[in-house]
Amino acid sequence: MTPPIIIAGCGPGHGDYLTAAVRNAVTDADVLIGARHLLELFPEVKATRLTVGADIPAVLVEMEKHRDQQMVVLVSGDSGLFSLARRVQQHFGREHCQVIPGISSVQVACARLGIDWNDLRIISAHGRAPETTVDELRHWHKIAILAGTRAATEWAADLLDQLGTDYRAVVCENLTLAEEKIQQCDATALREASLASRTIIMLLHQEVTL
Repeated sequence: MTPPIIIAGCGPGHGDYLTAAVRNAVTDADVLIGARHLLELFPEVKATRLTVGADIPAVLVEMEKHRDQQMVVLVSGDSGLFSLARRVQQHFGREHCQVIPGISSVQVACARLGIDWNDLRIISAHGRAPETTVDELRHWHKIAILAGTRAATEWAADLLDQLGTDYRAVVCENLTLAEEKIQQCDATALREASLASRTIIMLLHQEVTL
């Protein structure tokens, strides 16, 4: 019987945030697929490794060659939040995939700030500007932007300007890693900042207490 493709959420970055379910799945893997920094979380595992880069279709084609083996696809954060999981499920069929959730960097950001995320609007600004409007976002007092690129940072700064002085930005970089940094800033400072590739920008209404 062909084994299911396991899609494993690897958390925000530090190995301490990997779940036991993910570690067990990786231990039993014949093939590990993921970005280089995710593969490096498991130096002791002897499985074949496929590094995921910008060419996702090429990776999916390469995965087809290993379909009779136990494949584990490593994704950052939680597998259900703007990850490679959707592309894998679309290509191979959802019924042939098993998803293991992980801890999202958004969860960690909220925990660090001491706020809940019941009413949090999560936006990915990776790759292209999000398809949303300022009027729509004014209904949210908590906005989390998955950033990490210059274009994403500039988009967040423009949004902060448009939302006005009722909102402030809290930048969360490299959460759970030794280089972790959390700071408040205005739109001008946000535009001038050189942020890490692992960055969450929180836009919070003044009514949200920190």
